[in-house]
Amino acid sequence: MTNRQEKAAESQHILVVDDQPANLKSLEQILRADYRVSLAPNGQGCLDQLARESPDLILLDVDMPLMDGLSVCRLIKANPATSMIPVIFVSALSRLSERLAGYQAGADDYVSKPYDVEELLVKIRIALNNSHDLEIARQRSTLAREEMEESLATCTELGELARFIGDSLDCDDVRTLGERMLDTFERFGLRVIVRMIASGHYISHAGEVGVLDQEMMENMYGKGRMIDFGHRTLINADSISVLVRNMPVHDSVRYQRWKESLNLLVEVVNTRISDVDRLHDKQRERERLQPLITGIHQLIDHLQNTENLPNRDQASHHLSRLLMAWESQQL
Repeated sequence: MTNRQEKAAESQHILVVDDQPANLKSLEQILRADYRVSLAPNGQGCLDQLARESPDLILLDVDMPLMDGLSVCRLIKANPATSMIPVIFVSALSRLSERLAGYQAGADDYVSKPYDVEELLVKIRIALNNSHDLEIARQRSTLAREEMEESLATCTELGELARFIGDSLDCDDVRTLGERMLDTFERFGLRVIVRMIASGHYISHAGEVGVLDQEMMENMYGKGRMIDFGHRTLINADSISVLVRNMPVHDSVRYQRWKESLNLLVEVVNTRISDVDRLHDKQRERERLQPLITGIHQLIDHLQNTENLPNRDQASHHLSRLLMAWESQQL
């Protein structure tokens, strides 16, 4: 580690949970040079410690008596106070189905026993970096919400969608289109991983993409349009998959509103990828996208001109219908 990394790591706290004392001792010896380490001998001990202090990351054994790691992880992710703490499973159960079960429970990564020390440390670093990135996004999102009236949130978000659709016409290659997409998600305060299906290439706000995230996105491609994993939502389209890593699950109104908006955004990108690949004329693509842009602006005008506060359920419904109408015109 560099001096800067060593200084940052000293303040980072890792909670290790395992019912085998030898495993606890081994992991403590590996980690204590770079991190502050706490130990818990079982699932309940983990939850008790979390009630007193929130670590920066949890290393969690899966196969434990009384309360297994999957159950512990679900409880951690269901609690708003602890849901964003990254969890890495450490287990001898390492088949793909078992790793995906861990992901569905809310885990951020998976290390198989017997583990390679370098692999373990790399996965810890990636998880901690991702967690820091998500915290920055959360702070920005909170600040943005505080700076504007909640009644204007729907109009603001729809305006961002309309702006992105227009800007996408200036993208002559898939990479630029993906980067513009990341910028738009950033303005929503969201962190995502984007998978380009044709090339298999990944791009992300955090830079590095964990192996478990890649496995999940590849395994779940074609198994549904929108798939929820706790605070994460996967959106699949023909040419692109997008994993949103910090959906606002504890704000049901905003959560549903954003799902509709992001579904539309992904579908537009999916269409534009095909257009870029076929090198269609820009004017023709502008004509195809203009009805969608116009429809969004009409919805914004309706919400701004109403005497009552915007009905967010109604706005989501209109947005969904707008996407369906536009898609039917493309067939």
